[in-house]
Amino acid sequence: MCGIFAMQYFDPSRTVDVALLKQATDMMLHRGPDDAGYHVSGNIGLGHRRLSIVDLSSGHQPMTNEDGQIITVYNGEIYNYQDVRRELIARGHNFQTNCDTEVIVHGYEEWGMECVHRFNGMFAFALWDNREKRLWVARDRLGVKPLYYYINHEAFVCASEIKPILRTGMVKPILNEDVLDAYFTVGYVPGPETMFKGIRKVIPGHYLLVHDTRITDHEYWDFVPEDTRPISFSQAKEEVEVLLLDSVRKRLMSDVPLGVFLSGGLDSSAVVGLMSKVVQEGPINTFTIGYHDGYSEELYAQKVAELFHTEHHVFHLEAEDFLSSLKTLVHFAEEPIVEPAAIALYHISKLARENAIVLLSGEGSDEVFGGYYLYRFMYTIERLHALIPSSLYPILKSLNRYLPKDKYRKYTDWMAMPLSVRYQGTSSYMTPTLKGKYYGDEFIMRGSTYLDDRFHGYFQRVKGCDPLMQMLYVDTKTWLVDDLLIKADKMTMATSVELRVPFLDYRLVEAVARLPSKFKIKNGAGKHLLKKIMAPYLPQEIVYRKKMGFPVPTENWLKGDLMSHVKRVIAELKQTSWFKPAMLDDMVERHAIGAEDHSKFLMTLLVFHEWSEQYM
Repeated sequence: MCGIFAMQYFDPSRTVDVALLKQATDMMLHRGPDDAGYHVSGNIGLGHRRLSIVDLSSGHQPMTNEDGQIITVYNGEIYNYQDVRRELIARGHNFQTNCDTEVIVHGYEEWGMECVHRFNGMFAFALWDNREKRLWVARDRLGVKPLYYYINHEAFVCASEIKPILRTGMVKPILNEDVLDAYFTVGYVPGPETMFKGIRKVIPGHYLLVHDTRITDHEYWDFVPEDTRPISFSQAKEEVEVLLLDSVRKRLMSDVPLGVFLSGGLDSSAVVGLMSKVVQEGPINTFTIGYHDGYSEELYAQKVAELFHTEHHVFHLEAEDFLSSLKTLVHFAEEPIVEPAAIALYHISKLARENAIVLLSGEGSDEVFGGYYLYRFMYTIERLHALIPSSLYPILKSLNRYLPKDKYRKYTDWMAMPLSVRYQGTSSYMTPTLKGKYYGDEFIMRGSTYLDDRFHGYFQRVKGCDPLMQMLYVDTKTWLVDDLLIKADKMTMATSVELRVPFLDYRLVEAVARLPSKFKIKNGAGKHLLKKIMAPYLPQEIVYRKKMGFPVPTENWLKGDLMSHVKRVIAELKQTSWFKPAMLDDMVERHAIGAEDHSKFLMTLLVFHEWSEQYM
């Protein structure tokens, strides 16, 4: 795993400063402590930090073709690179290394930008074509690897992280107020925007082409199913199990030690079970996190570890560790994300680094197989919405202020909305009534539509699909990539650990997307197909237990040990025009006495405050 940086001045006579290139690239030392490389050719500069995983003795980047006209820097793993390499050799290409980076160089020579369709993996790369004088920047289909960029009238710059872009001095760290409502509503900023004004994310499944002073955005992959497959459940079960095993097998490609993040839930336990079937030598390393108050899944993780005879490692996290780690979370995540589990992931990654450099995890399973409880709850809301005449919507809205808890106000709002307006992901907190309650009048008057526009665009793509498919698609394009995968990448790379996610093999995503929704949710239970596949591998108490997944007891901590810090942060935020001060005080008080759980939004405010302190 690596960190990449690329810069192009549009004026061909202007030369990239080598010292600046090195400074920007080396800000990602944690992403690549093993090697560094830089290339400057007039107005083009490419930088690379390497974490050696495959072909440790070679694979230095930037990497070029034979005549030096094609140059690339690359972050990720192409799991099928040996197959692509053999095909390219058969077509007359000569390889100097056994590294997957070289497949990109020769693949581009052979097929041009169409080569991206042949790669199965997680990747972000920048490739300079000196013949055509163009820069090609691409991101993998599901967005496992991050890629940011900035463009103005003078230059284009992109990188695996935001700090190198800021280091160029081309753009200052200015708050992007157009996305504040999005962040307060869902706890992250859906792409392509970020909280930094002017800095954007390459959308997963897209590539950018920078030619002269023009930049064009091309989508090369999507997974909207035209229709569901006529297939029996048993046949689907057999086919998906084969894909799962192959996905895990491909992600074992490594010349360094491997392991698994094991929470004790179905997803991570499934990875251990599948991995045990294809790993032939030595015990698997597994890593989990616990809390002394008994809130964690530590005991379940221990049972799975004992079942598969893994080398099991446990880290315990306390409230004081959590607060001090907020600074670390924001420093490495760069984007404010409301993910308490990210802090747990950071600490467990540090523990894992002593025994394994490549880790597998269960991210993506819920978005592929329909695991979140909210999916089933939305079906209930959908039925209620169909029963309520539209003439009653104003009455529902007027009754909202009399309801005792915010969650009831949220549900009432939802009943008056169609799915395409109501559903904004499993992390959604704010609805129109709650925004009216907490937002300041001036902030409401700004009326940003960024969040609504992003979700509307994705719902339009799947408007002919059933409700579950619509929600799975939208979550995959938003919450998964801009929250969960950002968390996964940034927290593991902060400790120089590479994370791989077998549930997000694009072949698996495409195949399951075309299966009927009744295969995914049955009798009110999610992940029906995955549970049936894993039943022969795992104990029933693991397969059918309630989802948690590296939980963090933030509700209790924010009532007790962390409450004084919460009050200090709220006192500062009350000075802004974004919120009604009295309503913030009321929220804190109700959480403190246990009348209502506001830990989600309190974390949203804590993370944003820390982000503002560090970057603004």
